[in-house]
Order: sequence, then C-alpha cells, then structure tokens
Amino acid sequence: MAEEISFTGDSQSCCVCFIDIVDSTINTVEITNPQKIKTYYSVFINTMAALARDFDATVIKSTGDSIIYYFPKTADSSNKMSAFKSVFECGLTMISVNPIVNAKLQKEEGLPKISYRISADYGRVEVAKSLTSTSGDLFGPTVNLCAKINSRAEPNGMVIGNNLYQVKKSIFDDDSLP
Repeated sequence: MAEEISFTGDSQSCCVCFIDIVDSTINTVEITNPQKIKTYYSVFINTMAALARDFDATVIKSTGDSIIYYFPKTADSSNKMSAFKSVFECGLTMISVNPIVNAKLQKEEGLPKISYRISADYGRVEVAKSLTSTSGDLFGPTVNLCAKINSRAEPNGMVIGNNLYQVKKSIFDDDSLP
C-alpha cells in the first residue's frame, strides 16, 4: 500500500506563514451562486499567492480559505537580513492590498468585503513529499504554532511567533524594517 506522504529525511529551519480569511463561512453563507463563491475565494487566494511568490516565498498549499507558504531563503545563513526582510515586507504588502482586494470583490463582483489574518514563525520543519501533490509539504512544531497563533492577529494584521521575534531582534535594528 502506497503512503500518502513520505518524509524525505530533510529538515531545515525556515520561516513559515499562514494567511487566513476571517469569518469566510459567515460572509459566504448567503451567496447562492456557485460562480460567486468561486470568485470570492479565487480573488483572495490568487492575489495572496502571487504576492507571496513576488517576495520569494513558496506556496505549499491552499486549504479552504487559507494559504500556507514559506520562505526557503530564510534557511540560508548567507543573507539572513534580506531573506527575513522579505518575510515582513510580504506580510505588510498583503495587509496594504486589502482595500484593492475589497474594491474588486465589492465593486466589480458584488461580493462581501474580506478581512484576513497573517501569522509567521521561524524554526525547524520536516520536509515530506505527497502522492497527490507535486510540491513538498512541511511538518513540525513551527508549522503547528504558526497555525495556532493566526487567530491572535487582528483582522488585516499580522502576528509573529517568539522564534521569529528573536530573529528579528538579533538581525535588525529598529529602523531597518518598514
């Protein structure tokens, strides 16, 4: 019997992020047109995945109303400042495009406004391959913690875990981040 996932034996430390829609079930429960539901989710997922890739992140997967992505360059010790700056700039850019996403949803599509939360942390992850996906998957406490702290972010805000906070303190002075 084939296993759904198999661990590659690779493990690394990197920055993992989640972006999750706030109250998507409540916002979409009264939308009866299936095409409108698809549009609601695709505007969000496609916009945020494109932004993540613009900042050199790799999208692992979308899970309903959220996206899990990570920054492979944060595993490289040669240029940590640049790699971690991308993590923060990506999150801030995702937050700043909220009015643009909402204009598209509301004015162009007649759909409800959207809010989302972003969480990020840094630490050890285990790499696995899946039978049903061409991209790798990540497992471990860093991924789990990142998922758990997401609800602590303000809507259209970002929260970071302690490990990422410690990295931020160690490599950035107060003026080097936006």
